Amino acid sequence: MTAPVSQQITRSSGSNLALSFISLPKEKQQAMSVFYAYCRVADDIVDDPQKSAAEKRSEIDYWRHEIRSCYEGTPDSPLGRELQETVRRYLIPPRPLLDLLDGVEMDITQNRYANFADVSLYCYRVASAVGLVSIEIFGYTNPLAKDYAVALGMAFQLTNILRDIRFDLDRYQRIYVPLEEMTAFGVSEADLLSDAPHPGKSRLLRLQSFRAEHYFMKAARLLPREDRANFIAAELMTEVYHRLLRKIQRHNFQILSKPVRLGKAEKILAVGKARRSGAALYGTPLSKPMKVAVWGGGFAGLSAALHLAHRGHEVELFEGKAYLGGRAHSFKDAHLGVTLDNGQHVFMGCYRACKELFNLLGISDKLVRQDGIEVPYLLPDGARSILKASPLPAPLHLTTGLIGFNALNWLDRAAILRFGTALRLGFHPSASETVEGWLKSLGQTDNAIRCLWEPFCIAALNEPVQSASAKLFARVVRDSLGGSREDSSIYLSRVGLSDLLMPEAELFLKSTGSKIHLNTAVREVLWDHDRVTGFITGSGSRITADCYVSALPSGALTALLPETSPLREKLRGIKTSPIISLHLLTDCPIVSDPFVGLLDSPVQWIFDRSEAWKNKDGYLSAIVISAAYDLMELKTPELLARIWSEINKFFPATRHGKILHHVFYKSKDATFAAVPATEALRPETKSEWSNLYLAGDWVQTGLPATLEGAVLSGRQAAEALDACIE
Repeated sequence: MTAPVSQQITRSSGSNLALSFISLPKEKQQAMSVFYAYCRVADDIVDDPQKSAAEKRSEIDYWRHEIRSCYEGTPDSPLGRELQETVRRYLIPPRPLLDLLDGVEMDITQNRYANFADVSLYCYRVASAVGLVSIEIFGYTNPLAKDYAVALGMAFQLTNILRDIRFDLDRYQRIYVPLEEMTAFGVSEADLLSDAPHPGKSRLLRLQSFRAEHYFMKAARLLPREDRANFIAAELMTEVYHRLLRKIQRHNFQILSKPVRLGKAEKILAVGKARRSGAALYGTPLSKPMKVAVWGGGFAGLSAALHLAHRGHEVELFEGKAYLGGRAHSFKDAHLGVTLDNGQHVFMGCYRACKELFNLLGISDKLVRQDGIEVPYLLPDGARSILKASPLPAPLHLTTGLIGFNALNWLDRAAILRFGTALRLGFHPSASETVEGWLKSLGQTDNAIRCLWEPFCIAALNEPVQSASAKLFARVVRDSLGGSREDSSIYLSRVGLSDLLMPEAELFLKSTGSKIHLNTAVREVLWDHDRVTGFITGSGSRITADCYVSALPSGALTALLPETSPLREKLRGIKTSPIISLHLLTDCPIVSDPFVGLLDSPVQWIFDRSEAWKNKDGYLSAIVISAAYDLMELKTPELLARIWSEINKFFPATRHGKILHHVFYKSKDATFAAVPATEALRPETKSEWSNLYLAGDWVQTGLPATLEGAVLSGRQAAEALDACIE
């Protein structure tokens, strides 16, 4: 006996969709087989190279007639009649069946898409519409299932688009990636056909992956709990497609020269997992997709917004300034005509939250990496000493490195090695100890403190050893110097800080429908007992959301809190520590290394910024003075004279040189004061209000006020929000 037309088509397809039918009861398997055959026939019409555009449109119109006949008469074709039985049995509405035809017809009339709104319409028609029909066959009780079907269809189709970029362009001359995104990343059509490395192409592909992940997560949040048992087939498909997306990610998006596919064994594993767990992405329910307002567009706010969008939420970010980046930003100096950073920031290999964010955005090439720690120091007598890791594995890489650090004697080195052993054995400081007191209790010599620990403490904590928190110091030492060779590596940005996350962070957020509002300060927060009900912007607009993340500086948030709030009292007790940055243009070079530390000097670090200055006259340097308590109140001429005197002392060749231009950037509240008393005041991510979460380097992260702490706090806020299942 000849099998029905639908079964013949389904069996020959080898499709991932057809694979999911095995989890259905027999009658629903048959219904899905009929519907899939209809999808396959429609898709094959437009992909047939032997047919003209007119012929393809004619066949699409024929199937429009067949669909109408399913509801108003009798279809002409055998497949049409099978489809009519399915439509009547499961009460499938006609609109998604017709939407599918409109979608495949777009492949006849359109092969480029200006923006994601256009791509989204295509994805809805060819994939979400399929989901809307499928759930009618699966059966559901919660109307939210329709939103789930739409989001999951988007995730599937976006994964297909990412996987088949080269194939679609090669075979059909179609590009489904939005042209405005290609332009933003500087990617041409020729680049999509080329195997040559291209940083913009890598970021473009990562953005497509980011958007697909957003829709996978959104769908997982929308899956009604009461309907999960009916949607095993959909979740099986989710497992297959999500594995495919993750495989593309693991291949570092090298998908253009050789498309990534799942093998039979991988599909079997995916099916097995989905059938065992009953849910592909998560075994437990998630909170519904939230509308989240993020206050503040610094590194903490951007981290929170990106993690929330990645997790399927709808995000709006509000920044009072005209730029993103917060306290780590760049500005254009009118006199020099170059971009300068407000302060020199250094990243380390142990900055895992930062590296995760940089990898997500595909911007690691904007950083220059030092292979293992290599820090040159100068003493006032002109002696030069370098702390440099050896090629040996950790911890020997720094143990041998100490031997070449000739600012230390053998007693100092022995003390430092004992300290490292004590740290690995679990000798941790109490919350009330200072760095100096703790180091001395562990037998550190005065010279070891002076030459190694004091510079490290001031650089990492922006606080001298006499007052700095030993608890924070121990964490930083353990993560960096006590970690792997990579953990102690130093990274410097090749670009201005404002260009490090931009434009990628903004493009990635907008790719999921998230919005960024610049020049939009939070003027007032509206409180109702244990919830935030909204906020008023500087222009007087009232904004509401489901949840709120404050990534504002602690002082700015304090001014918005109710007078009686315990959090307000805590934040008012947090003191700050200053940093002075000086950009100096001279007629003579100061340093020949990328950066140099100065021992026994109020000027701790000098960075060579000649690359930013390029081939112009003069030499550009950036000078950093951390914990600058004693210098903040000096007038500019006196402060400049003090710094120039220090430079002349350490670099005698500059004594006959001249300062051609200088730019000071004084930040009185650069960081929170990393002293023992502050640790008890730093709040947790979850606030006393049920829908307000806190982010910022001042939140309790266990880290000092670094960009790593800021980025980590944003991720913590996203995780805390997710933990609150409604």
